[in-house]
Amino acid sequence: MRTISKIALLILFSLSSISLWAQFSPGKLSEAHAKYEGLDNCTLCHEIGAQISEKKCLECHKELQSLINLKRGYHSSKEVKEKSCIKCHSEHHGRKFDAVRFDQDNFNHNLTGYKLEAAHDRIDCRDCHKADFISDSEIAGRKGTFLGLEESCLTCHVDYHQGSLGKDCLSCHNFEEFPQTPGFDHAKTDFPLKGAHQNVNCLECHPKEVRAGKDFQKFSDIAFSRCTDCHEDAHQGKFGQNCTDCHSEQSWQKLKNRNSFNHDLTDYPLRGMHRTVSCSECHSSGDFRKAMSFANCIDCHEDYHEGEIESIVQKKQDCDACHSLEKPFTYSSYDWEDHENNGFPLQGAHLATPCFACHKESEESRWDFAFEAQNCVSCHENIHEGLISESYFPEQNCETCHNAEAWSQVQFKHEETGWALEGAHAREDCRECHFEGEEQHFKDRDQSCVQCHDNVHGDQFEEEGKTNCQACHQSAEQWKADLFDHQLTEFPLEGRHAEIDCAACHKAEMQSDGQERVIYKIEKFQCIDCHGT
Repeated sequence: MRTISKIALLILFSLSSISLWAQFSPGKLSEAHAKYEGLDNCTLCHEIGAQISEKKCLECHKELQSLINLKRGYHSSKEVKEKSCIKCHSEHHGRKFDAVRFDQDNFNHNLTGYKLEAAHDRIDCRDCHKADFISDSEIAGRKGTFLGLEESCLTCHVDYHQGSLGKDCLSCHNFEEFPQTPGFDHAKTDFPLKGAHQNVNCLECHPKEVRAGKDFQKFSDIAFSRCTDCHEDAHQGKFGQNCTDCHSEQSWQKLKNRNSFNHDLTDYPLRGMHRTVSCSECHSSGDFRKAMSFANCIDCHEDYHEGEIESIVQKKQDCDACHSLEKPFTYSSYDWEDHENNGFPLQGAHLATPCFACHKESEESRWDFAFEAQNCVSCHENIHEGLISESYFPEQNCETCHNAEAWSQVQFKHEETGWALEGAHAREDCRECHFEGEEQHFKDRDQSCVQCHDNVHGDQFEEEGKTNCQACHQSAEQWKADLFDHQLTEFPLEGRHAEIDCAACHKAEMQSDGQERVIYKIEKFQCIDCHGT
């Protein structure tokens, strides 16, 4: 009987214990808390006679307490920190129960203090929340945890710059396409981009390379104090190292101040008129590095004479034989001494004749200097053409009569015509006899005196319609009647008649033609005809 009572009491106690455990433990703990299973561990999470203690949760989850103290993370947000832990993380639902469960698709990441923007808002949570990016090894070992991530870019991203630009990636990049740098401003660097530098591809100055076995692009510690740190010195040090003395950042080929460039440093120092010529006149391509020929003037200048000068001097000659850099190209140093050697020496009036009087502008608006012929009629008009017999003017050779001293000085042997010039005739200009206005008379010229001289006697001495002046006048020096002999007339001069002046008897009378003439042929010469009664 006592034995049965003891057994009954034992069974009753056992049933009571099962009922008491069921009252304190509504179910098994999750896998994460399984090690805390049992009545001995209840007070690790529960206060006696109270609900779950927030304090006890955070005593165990120190990483959360630390974040809350720093006012960082999801649990420090106003919306979350006012809630009890069990509100979101209940327990005793069995080993397979996920106490950290939440709706990832609708999770408000802004509550974590790290707003997801652009590309971050489009990727899966686990692309960031994975063990590889968690520095704390204890947290990294937790399966499925969302804790442990830092906010710096390098927590998840590899530092492409390998520490050369610091850790503040967002100072240049944003959350969109990572190669782009909308936050970077080159103007705030030690080398602001100006002029043509603004159009240069970044790779020109910041080339890609491999460093430590990884792709790398250098952006820091780049020398830039001198242009030649980046640019090849096309002048190979000839003009010094300070490129900006001549060049500007607007264009490498556009000189900043061309007039200040010391051309003496080149193989062709500028002299004379070349100093005033614009650089582009010679460097027409705009490339000042391009080699140029300059040994001869025609390397740059067109041969104005088109080879004429070479034909004149019979040898190849450069422009500086006549022209000088000190004076405009229209000036020529070619003088009369040079003319002596070209086959046509300048003599007489030709010496005083300006060049352009002979070397005139051609139809091509160019001055001709070479002549097909050098005879007079090549330059001078032949005013005697067809008017002088060929025998006196062979091959239109003006020098037969004229010379270069003075065109009016005629040296012609008049005696060859059969009528030698004597006395006053020898001193007269040819025009006096051979020109009537512009009308010339050389051929078949009448040699009678009245052809040139006025017949002052009218028809008094005509014989068969002609007056022979030479019957009385012999000397051409003085127009005297040397051959006239009064004694042979019908009235010989005798006595007082031989002493008186001719004009006493031979007086001028008005004639029927309106001319006043001296009457030499006196029809009446009785005493009474002159002396009266």
